[in-house]
Amino acid sequence: MKQFALSQFNEIYLIVIGFFLFFSVFIGAIFWVYRKGSKKHYDYLSQLPLREENRT
Repeated sequence: MKQFALSQFNEIYLIVIGFFLFFSVFIGAIFWVYRKGSKKHYDYLSQLPLREENRT
């Protein structure tokens, strides 16, 4: 089954396009998480479960 699936990928440009698409999304996610000013936002989100507000 694995050999059959791998035999369908004989078009090298599709593999390269897929790799660069995945790689660019991965690098974009890294930059999004570590962008300037995001620490304050993530600190706020980390404190939400601990807040004592009007809970019923």
